[in-house]
Amino acid sequence: MGLVLWMPLGPRVASAHDQQADASIAALQARIDALEQRLQRIEAAGQGVPAASSASAPSPLTAQPMPASEAASQPDSATDDMARALERALVREGGLLLPPAAFEIEPRWGYQYRSSAGLALLAGHGQPQLAQLERRWNLQQAGVGVRVGLPSQLQLELLLPYARVRQSQTAAGSLSSSQSGSGFGASEVGLSWQLRSPSAGTGIVAGLRWIEPGSSVFERDIGLPLANGFQAWQASLLFVQRRDPLVLFGALSHAVRRAGRIAGHAVDPGDTTGLRAGAIIALSPDTSLRLGLELARTASARIDAAAAHGSSAVSGEFSTGFSFVLSPRILLGVEAGIGLTQSSPDFRIGLSLPVRF
Repeated sequence: MGLVLWMPLGPRVASAHDQQADASIAALQARIDALEQRLQRIEAAGQGVPAASSASAPSPLTAQPMPASEAASQPDSATDDMARALERALVREGGLLLPPAAFEIEPRWGYQYRSSAGLALLAGHGQPQLAQLERRWNLQQAGVGVRVGLPSQLQLELLLPYARVRQSQTAAGSLSSSQSGSGFGASEVGLSWQLRSPSAGTGIVAGLRWIEPGSSVFERDIGLPLANGFQAWQASLLFVQRRDPLVLFGALSHAVRRAGRIAGHAVDPGDTTGLRAGAIIALSPDTSLRLGLELARTASARIDAAAAHGSSAVSGEFSTGFSFVLSPRILLGVEAGIGLTQSSPDFRIGLSLPVRF
């Protein structure tokens, strides 16, 4: 009796198992087809899928491609990170202005060394004699700069330095004299206007600043350039070409110096025309390298309307430096420069720490 009952039920049970297996296979095949169609749509949209080795390739049943919105956000985030170092360096260079209501305070420190040597006529033991005369100037300067972003693509800039200079003279191998002094250096008040943003590829910034001379110890009697002791208006135009991670810049400036009186004589120190060019390169999201060349020519001075021959000067400097983003608000700048002409400092070094608020 038991055998008679089992025989009819066997095929029915087997048929039910076959139907379940067929349904599972059909569902898996449908899922594979859907994944293949999704992959084709992604490839058609131009979003490549990185290839993987067959040993480590995930099964099509478990692979989950990155959403298009998330994949598109990764290049933008990398671009923003790369632009961060460039943006801070551009602000320091003057090629990019702060947004309205933002401001930076920048403590600065710098050191300059200048020397000259040549034959001079000295009086010794009642007899004039020629001797090798060497002069050295050591200048240290500490100060603070302020930048304030204003509406209408404007920026206000202030600079207030304090400096100490030491001059020494050595004649025929022995120290003959030295003098030193300290006081406020040349302070500046400037206004910059962003005519064109560098985000469009080419940026243009116009600037106008007032330069107030420093303390009297930094004028002619301490051996610094004649033009340092006179008030001046300086106009500039700076061009920026941005090719991330590279930025090229070039600037032209002209300073008109006001005449003054020295020892009862009218003195016109002569105007100064300057040219500056260089490049800023983003080495990493938080580090940038700057290379620059600066040239300036000061016209001959005039004393009582008569030209003072030999008073014109041409200065040149090659400079380089690094900028490090220590935090979203703090930047560290390190720079050095080498003089290219006799009217330039032999070398200089500088540190700055702009803090943005």
